[in-house]
Amino acid sequence: MRNAIYLILALLILGCEKENGLTSQIELENLYEIKDDPSDPIKHRVYEIYDRYGVPVYFNDTIGKIFVKRDVTGKDVYRYETLDLAWGFTSYNRLTYTYEYMTDPEEQLKALGIIEDYLKLAAKPLWPFNFFVTKSAKTIDTQDQEKIYEKGSYTINYRTVLMTGDWTDSQIITLPETMMKEMVKSKIMNYTDLLAAFNDVSDKVWYGPMWSELDPHWYDYVDGTTWPRYFFGPSALSDSWFGCNVMAPEELAEFRAAVRAAIGQFGFVSGSKFTSVMSPANMEDDLNGYITEILQHSKEEFEQLWGDSPLVMKKYEILCKIITDELGVEL
Repeated sequence: MRNAIYLILALLILGCEKENGLTSQIELENLYEIKDDPSDPIKHRVYEIYDRYGVPVYFNDTIGKIFVKRDVTGKDVYRYETLDLAWGFTSYNRLTYTYEYMTDPEEQLKALGIIEDYLKLAAKPLWPFNFFVTKSAKTIDTQDQEKIYEKGSYTINYRTVLMTGDWTDSQIITLPETMMKEMVKSKIMNYTDLLAAFNDVSDKVWYGPMWSELDPHWYDYVDGTTWPRYFFGPSALSDSWFGCNVMAPEELAEFRAAVRAAIGQFGFVSGSKFTSVMSPANMEDDLNGYITEILQHSKEEFEQLWGDSPLVMKKYEILCKIITDELGVEL
Protein backbone atom coordinates (compact mmCIF):
# COMPACT_ATOMS: atom_id res chain seq x y z
CA MET A 1 0.00 0.00 0.00
CA ARG A 2 2.82 2.32 0.96
CA ASN A 3 4.57 1.63 -2.38
CA ALA A 4 1.39 2.52 -4.24
CA ILE A 5 1.19 5.87 -2.46
CA TYR A 6 4.82 6.64 -3.30
CA LEU A 7 4.15 5.79 -6.94
CA ILE A 8 1.18 8.14 -7.10
CA LEU A 9 3.18 10.97 -5.51
CA ALA A 10 6.03 10.44 -7.96
CA LEU A 11 3.64 10.61 -10.91
CA LEU A 12 2.08 13.83 -9.56
CA ILE A 13 5.49 15.46 -9.17
CA LEU A 14 6.54 14.48 -12.68
CA GLY A 15 3.25 15.73 -14.06
CA CYS A 16 3.69 19.10 -12.37
CA GLU A 17 7.22 19.45 -13.72
CA LYS A 18 6.02 18.60 -17.22
CA GLU A 19 3.17 21.11 -16.92
CA ASN A 20 5.56 23.79 -15.75
CA GLY A 21 7.71 23.15 -18.79
CA LEU A 22 4.73 23.79 -21.10
CA THR A 23 3.36 26.81 -19.25
CA SER A 24 3.66 30.18 -21.01
CA GLN A 25 6.19 32.48 -19.39
CA ILE A 26 5.72 35.55 -21.61
CA GLU A 27 7.36 38.65 -20.17
CA LEU A 28 6.48 41.94 -21.90
CA GLU A 29 7.82 44.56 -19.53
CA ASN A 30 11.31 44.79 -21.10
CA LEU A 31 10.30 44.33 -24.75
CA TYR A 32 10.95 47.96 -25.74
CA GLU A 33 13.99 48.48 -23.56
CA ILE A 34 17.11 49.46 -25.52
CA LYS A 35 20.41 47.88 -24.47
CA ASP A 36 23.70 49.68 -24.91
CA ASP A 37 26.42 48.33 -27.20
CA PRO A 38 29.46 50.67 -26.99
CA SER A 39 31.23 48.68 -29.71
CA ASP A 40 28.53 49.60 -32.27
CA PRO A 41 28.26 53.38 -32.99
CA ILE A 42 24.66 53.11 -34.22
CA LYS A 43 23.40 51.00 -31.34
CA HIS A 44 25.23 53.21 -28.88
CA ARG A 45 23.65 56.37 -30.34
CA VAL A 46 20.22 54.72 -30.25
CA TYR A 47 20.83 53.86 -26.60
CA GLU A 48 21.89 57.42 -25.79
CA ILE A 49 18.61 58.76 -27.24
CA TYR A 50 16.63 56.13 -25.36
CA ASP A 51 18.50 56.79 -22.12
CA ARG A 52 17.87 60.54 -22.32
CA TYR A 53 14.31 60.64 -23.71
CA GLY A 54 12.90 57.15 -23.14
CA VAL A 55 11.94 56.88 -26.84
CA PRO A 56 13.15 53.80 -28.77
CA VAL A 57 14.37 54.11 -32.36
CA TYR A 58 14.21 51.07 -34.66
CA PHE A 59 15.68 50.35 -38.09
CA ASN A 60 13.85 47.02 -38.33
CA ASP A 61 10.21 46.23 -37.60
CA THR A 62 11.20 43.09 -35.65
CA ILE A 63 11.89 44.72 -32.32
CA GLY A 64 12.61 41.66 -30.21
CA LYS A 65 11.74 38.13 -29.26
CA ILE A 66 9.78 36.95 -26.24
CA PHE A 67 10.43 33.69 -24.46
CA VAL A 68 7.16 31.75 -24.45
CA LYS A 69 7.99 28.33 -23.00
CA ARG A 70 10.29 25.35 -23.10
CA ASP A 71 8.77 22.47 -25.05
CA VAL A 72 8.82 18.80 -24.10
CA THR A 73 12.20 18.33 -25.77
CA GLY A 74 13.71 21.12 -23.71
CA LYS A 75 13.91 23.54 -26.66
CA ASP A 76 13.14 27.21 -26.01
CA VAL A 77 10.13 28.58 -27.89
CA TYR A 78 10.05 32.29 -28.75
CA ARG A 79 7.54 34.68 -30.24
CA TYR A 80 8.99 37.42 -32.42
CA GLU A 81 7.42 40.82 -31.81
CA THR A 82 7.07 43.24 -34.74
CA LEU A 83 5.78 46.77 -35.17
CA ASP A 84 2.31 46.78 -36.73
CA LEU A 85 1.55 50.26 -38.03
CA ALA A 86 -1.96 49.31 -39.15
CA TRP A 87 -3.28 49.72 -35.61
CA GLY A 88 -5.10 52.94 -34.82
CA PHE A 89 -6.38 54.27 -31.51
CA THR A 90 -9.72 52.43 -31.84
CA SER A 91 -9.46 50.51 -35.11
CA TYR A 92 -7.33 48.37 -37.39
CA ASN A 93 -6.68 49.60 -40.94
CA ARG A 94 -6.11 46.19 -42.54
CA LEU A 95 -3.03 47.37 -44.37
CA THR A 96 0.00 45.27 -45.23
CA TYR A 97 3.28 47.14 -44.80
CA THR A 98 6.48 46.25 -46.63
CA TYR A 99 9.81 47.94 -46.08
CA GLU A 100 13.23 48.40 -47.57
CA TYR A 101 15.34 48.57 -44.45
CA MET A 102 17.95 51.26 -43.91
CA THR A 103 21.34 49.62 -43.41
CA ASP A 104 23.80 52.38 -44.37
CA PRO A 105 25.38 53.62 -41.10
CA GLU A 106 25.80 57.13 -42.49
CA GLU A 107 22.09 57.38 -43.31
CA GLN A 108 21.20 55.89 -39.94
CA LEU A 109 23.25 58.57 -38.18
CA LYS A 110 21.46 61.27 -40.20
CA ALA A 111 18.13 59.81 -39.07
CA LEU A 112 19.21 59.73 -35.45
CA GLY A 113 20.32 63.36 -35.72
CA ILE A 114 16.89 64.41 -37.04
CA ILE A 115 15.13 62.43 -34.32
CA GLU A 116 17.27 63.87 -31.53
CA ASP A 117 16.69 67.41 -32.85
CA TYR A 118 12.96 66.71 -32.84
CA LEU A 119 12.98 65.45 -29.26
CA LYS A 120 14.97 68.51 -28.16
CA LEU A 121 12.51 70.84 -29.89
CA ALA A 122 9.17 69.22 -29.05
CA ALA A 123 7.48 69.21 -25.67
CA LYS A 124 7.25 65.79 -24.01
CA PRO A 125 3.49 65.36 -24.79
CA LEU A 126 4.48 65.45 -28.48
CA TRP A 127 7.00 62.63 -28.25
CA PRO A 128 5.84 59.42 -29.96
CA PHE A 129 6.12 56.04 -28.30
CA ASN A 130 8.82 55.10 -30.81
CA PHE A 131 10.41 55.94 -34.18
CA PHE A 132 10.81 53.45 -37.03
CA VAL A 133 13.19 54.45 -39.82
CA THR A 134 13.37 52.74 -43.23
CA LYS A 135 14.89 53.50 -46.59
CA SER A 136 11.45 53.16 -48.24
CA ALA A 137 8.01 51.78 -47.44
CA LYS A 138 4.69 50.95 -49.04
CA THR A 139 1.26 49.71 -48.01
CA ILE A 140 -1.21 47.41 -49.76
CA ASP A 141 -4.87 47.48 -48.75
CA THR A 142 -7.51 44.76 -49.09
CA GLN A 143 -8.23 45.96 -52.65
CA ASP A 144 -4.56 45.52 -53.62
CA GLN A 145 -4.13 49.29 -53.86
CA GLU A 146 -0.55 50.36 -53.22
CA LYS A 147 0.66 53.50 -51.52
CA ILE A 148 4.33 54.40 -51.81
CA TYR A 149 5.93 56.48 -49.08
CA GLU A 150 8.22 58.97 -50.77
CA LYS A 151 11.81 59.30 -49.69
CA GLY A 152 12.36 61.89 -47.02
CA SER A 153 8.75 61.69 -45.80
CA TYR A 154 7.19 60.66 -42.51
CA THR A 155 3.83 59.52 -41.17
CA ILE A 156 2.45 59.83 -37.66
CA ASN A 157 0.80 56.58 -36.65
CA TYR A 158 -0.93 55.56 -33.43
CA ARG A 159 2.28 54.83 -31.49
CA THR A 160 4.99 55.08 -34.11
CA VAL A 161 6.42 57.79 -36.33
CA LEU A 162 7.51 56.10 -39.57
CA MET A 163 10.32 57.92 -41.38
CA THR A 164 11.73 57.11 -44.82
CA GLY A 165 15.29 58.11 -45.61
CA ASP A 166 17.46 59.82 -48.23
CA TRP A 167 16.89 63.29 -46.79
CA THR A 168 18.16 66.42 -48.51
CA ASP A 169 20.27 68.88 -46.55
CA SER A 170 17.34 71.29 -46.31
CA GLN A 171 15.05 68.52 -45.02
CA ILE A 172 17.53 67.62 -42.30
CA ILE A 173 17.32 71.23 -41.09
CA THR A 174 13.56 71.79 -41.41
CA LEU A 175 12.12 68.33 -40.70
CA PRO A 176 12.16 68.46 -36.87
CA GLU A 177 10.02 71.64 -36.81
CA THR A 178 7.72 70.38 -39.57
CA MET A 179 7.19 67.10 -37.74
CA MET A 180 6.46 68.94 -34.50
CA LYS A 181 3.72 71.01 -36.18
CA GLU A 182 2.12 67.91 -37.66
CA MET A 183 2.28 66.19 -34.28
CA VAL A 184 0.39 69.12 -32.75
CA LYS A 185 -2.24 68.71 -35.44
CA SER A 186 -2.65 64.99 -34.74
CA LYS A 187 -2.67 65.36 -30.95
CA ILE A 188 -5.15 68.22 -30.69
CA MET A 189 -7.87 66.13 -32.34
CA ASN A 190 -7.89 63.90 -29.23
CA TYR A 191 -9.09 66.68 -26.92
CA THR A 192 -12.74 66.34 -27.85
CA ASP A 193 -14.07 67.61 -24.52
CA LEU A 194 -11.92 70.72 -24.59
CA LEU A 195 -12.95 71.38 -28.19
CA ALA A 196 -16.62 71.68 -27.23
CA ALA A 197 -16.22 75.42 -26.58
CA PHE A 198 -14.56 75.82 -29.98
CA ASN A 199 -17.48 74.07 -31.67
CA ASP A 200 -20.02 76.35 -29.97
CA VAL A 201 -18.66 79.63 -31.38
CA SER A 202 -19.98 79.47 -34.96
CA ASP A 203 -23.69 78.92 -35.52
CA LYS A 204 -24.39 75.39 -36.73
CA VAL A 205 -26.38 76.70 -39.73
CA TRP A 206 -23.24 78.42 -41.03
CA TYR A 207 -21.60 75.10 -41.89
CA GLY A 208 -21.98 74.00 -45.50
CA PRO A 209 -23.87 76.73 -47.43
CA MET A 210 -22.43 78.86 -50.22
CA TRP A 211 -20.84 82.05 -48.94
CA SER A 212 -23.24 84.13 -51.01
CA GLU A 213 -26.15 82.51 -49.15
CA LEU A 214 -24.66 83.37 -45.77
CA ASP A 215 -23.87 86.95 -46.82
CA PRO A 216 -26.11 88.60 -49.46
CA HIS A 217 -23.39 91.21 -49.94
CA TRP A 218 -20.66 88.62 -50.48
CA TYR A 219 -19.64 89.81 -53.95
CA ASP A 220 -19.77 93.48 -53.03
CA TYR A 221 -16.18 93.01 -51.90
CA VAL A 222 -15.02 92.76 -55.52
CA ASP A 223 -17.23 95.51 -56.92
CA GLY A 224 -15.14 98.24 -58.45
CA THR A 225 -12.24 95.87 -59.22
CA THR A 226 -11.28 94.25 -62.49
CA TRP A 227 -11.21 90.74 -61.02
CA PRO A 228 -13.96 88.15 -61.69
CA ARG A 229 -16.37 87.43 -58.87
CA TYR A 230 -15.29 83.79 -58.64
CA PHE A 231 -11.82 84.97 -57.57
CA PHE A 232 -13.26 86.00 -54.23
CA GLY A 233 -13.04 83.19 -51.70
CA PRO A 234 -10.77 81.58 -49.09
CA SER A 235 -8.64 79.87 -51.74
CA ALA A 236 -7.06 83.31 -52.24
CA LEU A 237 -5.38 82.86 -48.83
CA SER A 238 -3.25 79.97 -50.07
CA ASP A 239 0.26 80.66 -51.34
CA SER A 240 -0.45 78.24 -54.20
CA TRP A 241 -3.50 80.23 -55.38
CA PHE A 242 -3.22 81.08 -59.07
CA GLY A 243 -4.10 84.73 -58.41
CA CYS A 244 -0.80 85.22 -56.60
CA ASN A 245 0.93 85.32 -59.99
CA VAL A 246 -1.34 87.95 -61.55
CA MET A 247 -1.89 90.43 -58.73
CA ALA A 248 0.53 93.07 -57.55
CA PRO A 249 1.69 92.46 -53.94
CA GLU A 250 -0.25 95.43 -52.53
CA GLU A 251 -3.37 94.45 -54.42
CA LEU A 252 -3.09 90.82 -53.29
CA ALA A 253 -2.74 91.90 -49.64
CA GLU A 254 -5.82 94.11 -49.92
CA PHE A 255 -7.79 91.34 -51.64
CA ARG A 256 -6.84 88.81 -48.95
CA ALA A 257 -7.75 91.25 -46.18
CA ALA A 258 -11.23 91.50 -47.71
CA VAL A 259 -11.51 87.69 -47.83
CA ARG A 260 -10.52 87.40 -44.16
CA ALA A 261 -13.12 89.99 -43.18
CA ALA A 262 -15.79 88.19 -45.22
CA ILE A 263 -15.24 84.69 -43.83
CA GLY A 264 -14.06 85.86 -40.42
CA GLN A 265 -17.47 87.36 -39.61
CA PHE A 266 -18.70 83.76 -39.28
CA GLY A 267 -15.69 82.61 -37.28
CA PHE A 268 -14.06 80.75 -40.19
CA VAL A 269 -10.49 80.91 -41.48
CA SER A 270 -11.03 78.48 -44.37
CA GLY A 271 -13.71 77.20 -46.71
CA SER A 272 -14.93 73.82 -47.80
CA LYS A 273 -12.17 71.34 -48.60
CA PHE A 274 -13.97 70.60 -51.88
CA THR A 275 -14.85 74.08 -53.18
CA SER A 276 -13.91 77.62 -52.20
CA VAL A 277 -17.42 78.96 -52.81
CA MET A 278 -18.80 77.16 -49.74
CA SER A 279 -18.13 77.39 -46.02
CA PRO A 280 -16.57 74.45 -44.11
CA ALA A 281 -18.85 71.44 -44.35
CA ASN A 282 -18.58 70.55 -40.66
CA MET A 283 -16.74 71.30 -37.44
CA GLU A 284 -13.93 68.87 -38.22
CA ASP A 285 -13.10 70.69 -41.48
CA ASP A 286 -13.31 73.98 -39.59
CA LEU A 287 -10.87 72.71 -36.96
CA ASN A 288 -8.44 71.42 -39.57
CA GLY A 289 -8.46 74.84 -41.21
CA TYR A 290 -7.66 76.51 -37.88
CA ILE A 291 -4.85 74.14 -37.01
CA THR A 292 -3.24 74.68 -40.41
CA GLU A 293 -3.58 78.45 -40.10
CA ILE A 294 -2.26 78.55 -36.53
CA LEU A 295 0.81 76.48 -37.37
CA GLN A 296 1.63 78.67 -40.35
CA HIS A 297 1.86 81.89 -38.34
CA SER A 298 3.27 83.17 -35.09
CA LYS A 299 0.81 84.52 -32.53
CA GLU A 300 1.65 88.09 -33.53
CA GLU A 301 1.15 87.33 -37.22
CA PHE A 302 -2.17 85.61 -36.58
CA GLU A 303 -3.49 88.53 -34.55
CA GLN A 304 -2.37 90.95 -37.24
CA LEU A 305 -4.19 88.98 -39.95
CA TRP A 306 -7.38 88.05 -38.07
CA GLY A 307 -7.55 90.47 -35.15
CA ASP A 308 -10.53 92.38 -36.61
CA SER A 309 -12.69 89.22 -36.57
CA PRO A 310 -13.92 88.65 -32.96
CA LEU A 311 -15.30 85.14 -33.57
CA VAL A 312 -12.04 84.02 -35.15
CA MET A 313 -10.01 85.33 -32.24
CA LYS A 314 -12.34 83.63 -29.76
CA LYS A 315 -11.76 80.26 -31.45
CA TYR A 316 -8.07 80.99 -31.71
CA GLU A 317 -7.73 81.61 -27.97
CA ILE A 318 -9.52 78.32 -27.21
CA LEU A 319 -7.12 76.36 -29.41
CA CYS A 320 -4.10 78.25 -28.10
CA LYS A 321 -5.04 77.23 -24.58
CA ILE A 322 -5.13 73.57 -25.61
CA ILE A 323 -1.88 73.79 -27.54
CA THR A 324 0.06 75.65 -24.85
CA ASP A 325 -1.50 74.26 -21.65
CA GLU A 326 -2.14 70.65 -22.68
CA LEU A 327 0.57 70.05 -25.27
CA GLY A 328 3.20 72.38 -23.84
CA VAL A 329 3.90 74.05 -27.19
CA GLU A 330 4.69 77.77 -27.34
CA LEU A 331 3.21 79.56 -30.34
